[in-house]
Amino acid sequence: MSYVTLISLHEAKDIAEIKRKLSVLIKIGFRTKREDISYISVIQFIVLLFHRIFYTQNIIKMYSFYDKLFSEGTRNLIQTITTILAVLGFIAHLILIGLTSLSIIDLSAYGLFDNPINAIYTPFSFILIYEIYLLVFYLPRSFTTSLLKQFEIISLIIVRRVFADITKIDFTTVSLSNPELGNLFVDLGAVLILALTILLFYKAKAKLKEEPVNTFDVTLENRFNNLKKYVSSALIIILVLISLVHFVDFVFSSLTGEHLIDSMKNDLNSIFYKDFFTALILTDVLILLMSYSFFQDYFRLLRNTGFVIATILIRLSFGVTGSLNVILILSSAAFGYLILLVYNHYLRTTTEKLT
Repeated sequence: MSYVTLISLHEAKDIAEIKRKLSVLIKIGFRTKREDISYISVIQFIVLLFHRIFYTQNIIKMYSFYDKLFSEGTRNLIQTITTILAVLGFIAHLILIGLTSLSIIDLSAYGLFDNPINAIYTPFSFILIYEIYLLVFYLPRSFTTSLLKQFEIISLIIVRRVFADITKIDFTTVSLSNPELGNLFVDLGAVLILALTILLFYKAKAKLKEEPVNTFDVTLENRFNNLKKYVSSALIIILVLISLVHFVDFVFSSLTGEHLIDSMKNDLNSIFYKDFFTALILTDVLILLMSYSFFQDYFRLLRNTGFVIATILIRLSFGVTGSLNVILILSSAAFGYLILLVYNHYLRTTTEKLT
């Protein structure tokens, strides 16, 4: 069963043509020796068939949705809006802190309005939201860039946590044995190491030159990217729903002291992000499984699998605190970087260029 036959079916213009070509394909299958039928070909046939049906029947019009939401114009608009919201949020937070310190209003119970440094929390939160958008933006374009965005997101979360660590310490009376001071130094070290790893990751990515072997490989790459657009469009919808659920739960818990869902009992540094990285892991695994039907190169599959493992380590870090949290994050960054180095070395030492 050849790829040409499968592609011919995929390029059918309507359901009637799909049925006609499918019947021909079945007849070919009966005349084909069993050992000549590739397992990967069968998987690819199923993936391409579903893709063709979705496109022909207009069950979901993800292309239009994706192109509008993730166009360069939309990205620039969201960046501008994020900047404005970050500045306004910072000013509003400072005003609330001032009103609380003057006893005009009482927001001390929330823990974010007793120190002016806490005002930095709000703009960083908006920046993190924009970084998440960029992560989904780059997901269909580059698996490597998507992982880089994950590292940038987790580094910004740690930076935001550093400011929270500072507000917990009374530097006039603190001693070196103070655990809060220890947490501050651990987080500062984590930020520096993570920033260095991200820089090295960017350098390794710049050396990554993947070129398709032929026109057929270009066709497969384009179809794989189209499927990733479907997944990315679905992911952004899921993330919006997760955000709404967490926002409603946050408001409800602020008013009543109880959570709508018991599993959402997490602090401000991990709220939403645990579920976000869980959804991201499932998305990465789905893309990884789809890639098996298009590309059979071991080192490419190893790289993609390694990137999924790096995401899982980031997700696990939200379930722990202290030094173990930092160790998991740094292990994720180091593992992802080393996997990329191995893949780059393979590309340099082989005459076959991968896509």
